[in-house]
Amino acid sequence: MTRSEILKEFFKKTVLTVLVAVLLFYWGTLLFVKDGKIDYFLVGLFCGIPFGIRRMFLWLVPSAQSSLTFTVGVIALNFIVGGMIGFVVLAWRLVVAAWYIPLTIYRLLNTGKAGE
Repeated sequence: MTRSEILKEFFKKTVLTVLVAVLLFYWGTLLFVKDGKIDYFLVGLFCGIPFGIRRMFLWLVPSAQSSLTFTVGVIALNFIVGGMIGFVVLAWRLVVAAWYIPLTIYRLLNTGKAGE
């Protein structure tokens, strides 16, 4: 791997992931305040939606004969399940981001040595 490929992968796996997570957490702490306290469950769902909604294996789709309230409820359930899945995926991606810091340092130090 060249230095530019290593840095590109580091930016994608670490910097971008952490930046998106921090931005979503900041917005979530501003949005989900009730009685002066932050509801961290809702913040976790909010942060997890972008990471989990596309990883859902099953989207519940309401039928054409269902009512509007049933349709809205099913869509809300999709977002709740996607947020819960996404929170786990986000936690895993943050662990991977922490792992990529020493890995990138190791790769950068060993790039250009004999045998590669």
